[in-house]
Amino acid sequence: MLNLDALQAIAAARLNENMGKPLYESYCFSQIPQLVRYLLTEDTQAGLPLTVLEGLPQQYEKVILILVDGFGWCFFERYRDRLPFLKHLFEAGVASKLTTQFPSTTSAHVTTLHTGLPVGESGVYEWFYYEPLVDGIFAPLLFSLAGDRTRETLLQTGLQPEAVFPTQTLYQGLAARGVKSYCFQHQSYAHSPFSQTVCNGAEMVAFRTLPEAMTNLAEAAIAQSGKAYYCFYIDVIDAIAHKYSPNSPQFDAEVCALWLLLEQLLHQSLAGKLHNTLLLITADHGQIEVSPENTIYLNQLSPSIEPWLQRNAQSKPLVPAGGSRDMFLYIQAEFLEKAYDLLTQQLAGRATVYYTQTLVEAGYFGPDPSLRLRERLGNLVILPHQHELVWWYEKDRFEEHHKGHHGGLCRDEMETLLLALPYV
Repeated sequence: MLNLDALQAIAAARLNENMGKPLYESYCFSQIPQLVRYLLTEDTQAGLPLTVLEGLPQQYEKVILILVDGFGWCFFERYRDRLPFLKHLFEAGVASKLTTQFPSTTSAHVTTLHTGLPVGESGVYEWFYYEPLVDGIFAPLLFSLAGDRTRETLLQTGLQPEAVFPTQTLYQGLAARGVKSYCFQHQSYAHSPFSQTVCNGAEMVAFRTLPEAMTNLAEAAIAQSGKAYYCFYIDVIDAIAHKYSPNSPQFDAEVCALWLLLEQLLHQSLAGKLHNTLLLITADHGQIEVSPENTIYLNQLSPSIEPWLQRNAQSKPLVPAGGSRDMFLYIQAEFLEKAYDLLTQQLAGRATVYYTQTLVEAGYFGPDPSLRLRERLGNLVILPHQHELVWWYEKDRFEEHHKGHHGGLCRDEMETLLLALPYV
């Protein structure tokens, strides 16, 4: 069934096609960890409105949550009548639209999913941002500086992941309530500094292929006695949309293949073998088709901006931060108003420029953003309009090549989903 209350709440929060608003206190991705606590423990708060479980039991022995990176609400609507498993989820379970947090990025959302902390508390909000402890632009998921060609370069400096990532996790809390947790991630990052820190308390299950992972998850769910939570992260949809665009035949083929695998290996293979178990499927964001060749590079559009940027102790400008759908700028205070006025004029019709403090006060980072987040945020935010990109150019270091992207507040990137279906 379709959750009509969620549709109405999110529609009412939209300002225009380029600007929606995260509903942190109700239908938002940030409430999913609390829903998991509610389903598996005696916690009385569900986080999300109970319409996401309309007609379903509300307590379970096991919960399987699948995060399909990039498969936002727009793709659910595109494929739900075409793919049998999606159609079954829609007809036999509950389909709810959710908002993402802001920014609509993987960094923010996987951190929330593992720690239970919304972006305003976790402080991990984008692919690149200024990190005071390294006095530079940091790539948190890679644990390196922006522009580094290899992962984990900051390990060589002695920086400990616990110093820059949250150490409180959802899995620690579940373990204290007698729930065993498992995280399924691709082997290329399953044991990264980021994953080791934010997944603390769960058993990490690294995999090479999706059929392997789904088979291992199914076997584990059948064999496990007692309460258990399985969190399975799938990145192939997001990756293929970035490379080819979300309207490409390659994307279509990847979506069809993935949902067929899910149907066969995590639905049909478990039918009748699991009881008192709920399947949840969600996404961290959607995607918008873009043309990288039309990217607006700020240092080419407006060279006068560079002298206005804040610099670190080595006199390097703090740029670029955020992403090309939500670019954050660190402007020296005396030039802030001048930069806002200039960029507003130059980007008119293609992007909107905001003082970051305006968005903070309006609740776009949640009700009470932490000092950690505030120290990492730039003081200007550029939000490109539909299909537009704004970034910074350095050949072979910072260039835009994506044909699908996300990070901003347009409908297709910041409206996501939660599908709920019990195993019977």
